[in-house]
Amino acid sequence: MKHFFLIIALALVPFAIDAQTVKYESQRPAPEDRLFVSQAVEARINEVTALLTNEKLRWMFANCFPNTLDTTVHPVGEYDTFVYTGDIAAMWLRDSGAQVWPYLSMVNEDEALRKLIAGVILRQFKCICLDPYANAFYKEPDKEGYWKSDITDMKPGIHERKWEIDSHCYPIRLAYEYWKITGR
Repeated sequence: MKHFFLIIALALVPFAIDAQTVKYESQRPAPEDRLFVSQAVEARINEVTALLTNEKLRWMFANCFPNTLDTTVHPVGEYDTFVYTGDIAAMWLRDSGAQVWPYLSMVNEDEALRKLIAGVILRQFKCICLDPYANAFYKEPDKEGYWKSDITDMKPGIHERKWEIDSHCYPIRLAYEYWKITGR
């Protein structure tokens, strides 16, 4: 039994290393590989990380906060933004609204960010008009998905029809908050 506790103790040694010896390196894509860069978001990252005294929290915030912009937003046009919301190249109404929510407070500081989020809202409502009972959509309007043979009316451009009440609540919430902040 004492060997069991020795093995457990030795297994935990890596977790007991002093945090000061750990070097936290950025996990963000290289600047040229980021899908969208907002100067207001970058300024907010600098502002918040300057306030944080815990190095790990600083590192986590600097990597996590811009992740949606770095890796999932796809501007299709000036006021049309598609957001990949998972490991499937589709846009869920609820998830896309939640993903861009943290950037709303900065839309009046960055015109490109304001247009990007307006594009998410307009894309969400375009999706709802395509099928009010769908919850996930493709960027390509003619793409047929895996679920195309479902018993429901699966139109091209629709990934799945698993509508729930929050499928519409999140786009309305995002549009309302955007209007409150921008007046647009």
